[in-house]
Amino acid sequence: MKPHLISCLLNLALLGVFALPVAAQTESPKMKMTTEIPSDITTPDKIDTRLGTLKFDGGYPDAETVQKVYDNLDFQRGVDVFLNSLQGASLVAMRRGLREI
Repeated sequence: MKPHLISCLLNLALLGVFALPVAAQTESPKMKMTTEIPSDITTPDKIDTRLGTLKFDGGYPDAETVQKVYDNLDFQRGVDVFLNSLQGASLVAMRRGLREI
């Protein structure tokens, strides 16, 4: 074997030995100056709204919750379009009324 290849394999083996304990840890260690996360800023598991119950797993919405929120967003955009076009329809009706007079 070439010396360069042996050196690379040895470095790779050493990297694996040092990386193994880090990968084996499942939880980060409790530090002395760790600040607890206030429960007021965390996402609850479920929220009751006018759309229904929105469910979150680990802070992420489930598929049903995502669909409810997107449906509500579509509804809100439809209402916005209606309200924005109402002024134009009123002006058209006012012009027709003036023409009839």
